[in-house]
Amino acid sequence: MMKKAHPYRFRYSFMCLVLLCLFPYGVKVGSVEVAAPVFIIGLICIHYLRIFSLREKLYMLVAILTMGMLYAGIGLVAIYDPVLMFIDRNLIIALFLAFLGVLFYSSSSYMHRMIAITGSSIVGEVFLSIPLKKVGFMYPIGGPVYLDVLAISTGILLTIKVFGEINQLFNVKVQTNKGEMKNL
Repeated sequence: MMKKAHPYRFRYSFMCLVLLCLFPYGVKVGSVEVAAPVFIIGLICIHYLRIFSLREKLYMLVAILTMGMLYAGIGLVAIYDPVLMFIDRNLIIALFLAFLGVLFYSSSSYMHRMIAITGSSIVGEVFLSIPLKKVGFMYPIGGPVYLDVLAISTGILLTIKVFGEINQLFNVKVQTNKGEMKNL
């Protein structure tokens, strides 16, 4: 989908290939099963977070914790009372994560939004597994459902970005030049 001359094309394709190769594997951390892609995604988030200033990191921490609690809250409501979930749980979580990412980073780049969504989804998985483990459910952190939510929210973010760029393109085309008058 990217141009061959794009500088990050190899990096992104390599990350996708590593995630695909590690998908079936998991690691036991304590008594909780953690999928291997979660570690890679977490390391990628940390890699991109290191270039932020301290103020941006603190704001990102607030955004990640807020969105992670939303992720866990919706997951717990879906387990406690599935009748309330008239739409698929994954779709609801992905929509809320994408829109909160846009809300927290309305004037920022796509990368800020993506880091916030991936980091908060990891934190949300951890927040969701803690009460479920205390009740006796074995909930694997970062399973296939997690990756589905991440893919849907990434698609929603890409759609929002494309619509924003189309809007900018039309605004540039429709804008009148200085001194030019359109139909009065």
